[in-house]
Amino acid sequence: MKFITLLFSTCICLSSFYLSAEKNYLSEKIYDSLIQPIFTAKCVECHGANKSKGKLKLHTKNDFLKGGSGAGSEIIVKGSADDSELIYRITLPTDNDEAMPPMEDKEHYNPITTEELIVMKEWIKLGASFDLLVSDLNKESVKSAIHVFKNMPKKIISKSIALQPKLPSVSKADPIALEKIRKAGILVMPIAQNTNAIYVNASYSGKDFTDSSLKLLEPISNQLLWINLARTGITDKGVASLSNHKLLTRLHLENTAISDSATIHISKLQNLEYLNLYGTNLSDATFKNLKKLKKLKKIFLWKTKMTKTGAEDFKKHFVNGSMHDSLTAQKNSMQNSFNNLVYREQEKIKKLETITKKLALETRDKQNINESCPVTQKKANPNIFSLFEGRRVGFCCDKCKLKFDKDGAVFRNKIVGFSASDAYKKAYDNLLNAQSSMDQSIEKANSEIRAVSIKLKNMGPEINLGWQENVVSN
Repeated sequence: MKFITLLFSTCICLSSFYLSAEKNYLSEKIYDSLIQPIFTAKCVECHGANKSKGKLKLHTKNDFLKGGSGAGSEIIVKGSADDSELIYRITLPTDNDEAMPPMEDKEHYNPITTEELIVMKEWIKLGASFDLLVSDLNKESVKSAIHVFKNMPKKIISKSIALQPKLPSVSKADPIALEKIRKAGILVMPIAQNTNAIYVNASYSGKDFTDSSLKLLEPISNQLLWINLARTGITDKGVASLSNHKLLTRLHLENTAISDSATIHISKLQNLEYLNLYGTNLSDATFKNLKKLKKLKKIFLWKTKMTKTGAEDFKKHFVNGSMHDSLTAQKNSMQNSFNNLVYREQEKIKKLETITKKLALETRDKQNINESCPVTQKKANPNIFSLFEGRRVGFCCDKCKLKFDKDGAVFRNKIVGFSASDAYKKAYDNLLNAQSSMDQSIEKANSEIRAVSIKLKNMGPEINLGWQENVVSN
């Protein structure tokens, strides 16, 4: 829904944007007025003064710049949003263990919105200075910033009766072995309070963590339940040695150089419930091995060579095939209807947009409505003017006219007593009403699709092929 809303909001004409910018948002500091409120509403519960998950705190500027142990010393890379850990975490699939904010329960899930993400990425791209203003953003990001101002994020208090995983009773791990793992720069910790079950995260060691590094984990094979090897130098050989860790229930292998052969060894992990293969070179040939994972509940296949067809066939192995086919057909039919709905609504918006643009350049004014140039405040020349939102706006010289024509929204509030023409206002209102109606229709259709998707989710393992091609969509 967020993606669709963004897609069509870009279709609104520039004049609509200008009206939205009436308030003086452009002079606000991006971090103080937008990003910090987002952190406060959605992040500081886990990364604040009272709790610093991964030793990361986001409640002050200084703490934000320090980063954390889990996210690395730099949570952002100034000038590159794509290389910033912050952006990486908040754009992960919602069910990924490393996704931020985490989805503890759907009722109280409070994710970063599309508009918030656009602002954050552009701020980082511009250098992430605390002194950057909203006016420094590009036009698309300014639109998103205004949307955030009008829909400021609110903190959602989670009931968060943290769903404690059902853990086996295991003996206490050798403290000497644990210390060796920690000295190697690998995160090792209990999965939960009052348990000896262990979680190991080697993902931040990167390619320095190799197949030979796995020898460090052999002494804790009877306690190791979760392991994260994402982005490490692990190969098929290393995965083969992992098959000795019979208690493993969660395994991260995303963005590693493993091949289809690795899944022969993965298939021996009969307690595996969660498997992440994101960004690997695996193909549909893998599925014949993964079918042996009888307890599998979630599997991530985004950015692999695995196809939607292969994933659907794989899922049928775990579920009632005819029922799955029936629900899938129903969902596909609803999706086609949804696509048609989107097309019709888009065409309606385009027509209203055309009307609004046309009326913006039509006026009944016989003379300039302003005495002073909105750019320089000098006396306006009655023969130099532009049409803006159905009104005739005068300027002192052609240079000021060109400057205004480039970005009239910047100067709108400097036109004393300015008001758009009645015809333009009516067209603009019609456009907004149509967009609101479109959003409601799309949301209703999406809700119906989600209801069917939930039924599919409860049938066999949840398979994620990315937001574009989910076998089981959210």
